[in-house]
Amino acid sequence: MKAWGSLIAWAGIMLLLTGCWSQMELTERAFVLALAIDKGDRDVLHMTSQIYRPASQFGAPSNQSQASAFVNITLDGSSVSEIIRSTKTVSGRHSQFSHIQIILISEEVARERLSSILDFFFRDPEIRLGTPIMITKGKARDYLTGRPMIENTVGSQVFKQLDFSHYLAGRTINTTILDLAFQLKSESESAMLPVIVTEPEYKQDVVQGIVLAKPDKMVGRIAPDKAAYLLLLANEYHYGILDIPCGRESKLSETLEVVQANSKITPMLRGDTVSARIDVNIKASIGELVCTTIRNMADEDRYAKKAERHFKEQMESVVSTIQKKKTDVLGIGHKLYLRHPSRWKKLKPEWPERYARMPIEINVKVDIMNSKMMNPRPFSRIGED
Repeated sequence: MKAWGSLIAWAGIMLLLTGCWSQMELTERAFVLALAIDKGDRDVLHMTSQIYRPASQFGAPSNQSQASAFVNITLDGSSVSEIIRSTKTVSGRHSQFSHIQIILISEEVARERLSSILDFFFRDPEIRLGTPIMITKGKARDYLTGRPMIENTVGSQVFKQLDFSHYLAGRTINTTILDLAFQLKSESESAMLPVIVTEPEYKQDVVQGIVLAKPDKMVGRIAPDKAAYLLLLANEYHYGILDIPCGRESKLSETLEVVQANSKITPMLRGDTVSARIDVNIKASIGELVCTTIRNMADEDRYAKKAERHFKEQMESVVSTIQKKKTDVLGIGHKLYLRHPSRWKKLKPEWPERYARMPIEINVKVDIMNSKMMNPRPFSRIGED
């Protein structure tokens, strides 16, 4: 019995020691919430790490400001891995990336050395593959220095903005480390990334627009008003509002609220001729009518055709842009490889040039779900029986 008692006591002591050891480990870690990477002089990088400050655990008042929930550390180095090692000497803690919410890369860096930056994130085992990567207009670190609008940290705020802008507004793409690795290492070797900009009039950060990238660098950009049409083509559009102009000379426009959209890309190879067809299906409800009256099903059909023509024009404009940039972000080359792997070996060396001049047919079908057709005189029947 004494032996059992001694064993139990010893086990209890070990459990207590284990708890103390875990607590010591926690206090020795710096939880990185966001990273911002900018260009310095020559080949030097500036990297800002936004680190969680657990002040509330050490008796801080409950009404502490939101800004005190994190601290930013900016250091220089020739590579991301070098700067991360240097960050430990400043924070006095081991950098922990398991809670990182967003990675920001300035457009200046993305245009010159994107591949070397991404290589670190593709290889590092601590960083979650589901972490989004964004391109910034201007200095990336500037987006981490402001005070978050609603969330506790800037990283969390930007993450929520990105999620909303992609899934509910259709203004940009949500690209994670895993997405980027798959796109750039696919046979198409092209990728789309989201963009964050500061609106000069309101001085607010807005997530909108799409960056076009090749494995080594950023090569172009899709404007926010065109981003929705690229997402529709890529089968990445979920919900949002699309404008339909009243006329070519008019500044007025009407709106359709998209509730469902899907697309199918079909590459075709006949002899040495490569082409593709993209079928886009959109289900939408009318948001606002300004210059159109819908009285019956015939009016509704005509309006759907008008929307189809406008959307097709916008999509053709976007396709023209991505072909000129030789960025196969729709993955046509990869689909050809999957269908014709043996023939792809001959096509791949000259694929960028072939892709740039290949014909791409776009078909758009719009289904208006609830036009809420109204009598032109909605109150004319009142009092009649």
